[in-house]
Amino acid sequence: MEVAIIATLLSTAVSYRAAEQNAAAQDMAADAAEAQGQYNAQINVNNAVDAVAQENFKASAAEANKFRDLEANQRKREALAKKLDADLATKEISMASTYGTFEDTFKAYDMDASNQLASFDFDASESSYQYNLQAGEAGRKRNLAWSQGLAQRDLTLHSAANKATQFRNQADNTRLSAVGTLVGGLGSAANIHATHS
Repeated sequence: MEVAIIATLLSTAVSYRAAEQNAAAQDMAADAAEAQGQYNAQINVNNAVDAVAQENFKASAAEANKFRDLEANQRKREALAKKLDADLATKEISMASTYGTFEDTFKAYDMDASNQLASFDFDASESSYQYNLQAGEAGRKRNLAWSQGLAQRDLTLHSAANKATQFRNQADNTRLSAVGTLVGGLGSAANIHATHS
């Protein structure tokens, strides 16, 4: 009888201790899940910061290219305007010695020169517009990268918190089961003692 009681109590103690160790391991797994989630969330933020920096660089490059081209185009426009003015002056001098419709011919040359300048200005503004589009797109991508990075971080943290909660719930259930095993074992030992007394 005493051997049965001792065996029952010993078996109960071993089962209870094993369940407690299992619960402690589940608690550690919960802590590890949270720590891994925080680490992964920081990686999400770091990736977002890198993506934002890349898009900021693209926007800055587009702005720098636009201003470089604007300066170059301004010099080219001034040279074109001087050339057209010189051409007009030459034509005016050559036409002054001839008879006919001087005014109409000169107006046509003047209109052609104005059209060439307008065409040049249009092409230059189109180039500037393209750089503005590039900078705008880089800004849009920058904002999107940042929002997606923060959303990914939040999702990672929530996922880790859920996983940690599952481990903690398992630990609580294991502890509750251990208490049940302990109470059952003590009840069995008491029953053995009562039936043999």
